[in-house]
Amino acid sequence: MDAVNEMTVFVVVRALSHESAAGMFEGHPHMTIFPCDAVGVKLLLGPAPEAK
Repeated sequence: MDAVNEMTVFVVVRALSHESAAGMFEGHPHMTIFPCDAVGVKLLLGPAPEAK
């Protein structure tokens, strides 16, 4: 089966929730310089980040 993924860039961040991960990019200059069609937030399994 053929698959297509148009993802060209990715970044891994550590956050306590999806909302806090997405919030890291609000107003971020790269999100305005390099506009895109979509941003995907994916859960990666691993040790939970500690609360600050």
